[in-house]
Amino acid sequence: MKHALISKNVRWVNIQSPTAEELADFVRETGIDKEDAEFIAHVHQRPEVTVRPKYILFLLNVPVFDRKLRVTMGASLYFVIKEREIFSLHYDPIIAIDGIRKDFESSPEKQEDYFGEDALSLGLYIISSIYNGAFRKLDRLSKHIDIAEDAVFLGNERKMVEEISILTRDVMDFRRVIRPQTSLFEMRPNHPFLTTDNSLKWMRIHGLLMKMWEHLESMFESVKELNNTNFTLLQHKENELLRALTLYSILVIPMILLVDPFFTPGSQDADILDKVVFWLVIGVLSVTLLVIALRFRKKRLI
Repeated sequence: MKHALISKNVRWVNIQSPTAEELADFVRETGIDKEDAEFIAHVHQRPEVTVRPKYILFLLNVPVFDRKLRVTMGASLYFVIKEREIFSLHYDPIIAIDGIRKDFESSPEKQEDYFGEDALSLGLYIISSIYNGAFRKLDRLSKHIDIAEDAVFLGNERKMVEEISILTRDVMDFRRVIRPQTSLFEMRPNHPFLTTDNSLKWMRIHGLLMKMWEHLESMFESVKELNNTNFTLLQHKENELLRALTLYSILVIPMILLVDPFFTPGSQDADILDKVVFWLVIGVLSVTLLVIALRFRKKRLI
């Protein structure tokens, strides 16, 4: 699937899930080297920047969240930026790219503004928008962690075991995608496309990535501490439950001894006193068990 946006002197061509023919057209149209063409023809997970005299090749990993599996994965996104043209290619659907393209299509004024400079400037804006979108996903994930923390201290430790595990996996998956990219924009290449303004934009993207990584590290520590706290509270409740059941057993065993089988109501030797003792013991045990159950339920131990 191919989309093209043209405004003033800059053209942006985006290709999603290319066929073999579309991929061959992409290579011919961009005019990239054979080595870079072979690189783009395969899905890679290692972000990098390749600088050529006539273009700059980017490979980014965009965090993509699968709502059904609740898993965050990295989708490979290739950029070939020439003097007046941008070519982007990705094999997996990336909502962020579609959103940026539709935003330009619905706002001609915005399109004029960002397409009015050079191609690298537009490319850095698109990359920055993608990372900003990832940052917003992190903010939502952080809110889920706060909700889980409140639920833990409201006595929902058992329910939160699975939720905290999923949140921990989400943070770890996000870290796996972002970590290799923290040094991607650290060094500015020596290239004619990198004007003073573009150099500043380049460094802002690096700062954004570093800020995102610090946020991820903080979130990772938070979910680890939350998991430890939840486990400690859950273990405390289980220990309290075991202590109560032990005390109940200590109470039950002597009382059962008072109700010997030959004193049961159905026994021919049982008199009225035996029946009274039997039902009295059964009643005391039942009331005690009911009180313990109500207490546990009030404390959310069961």
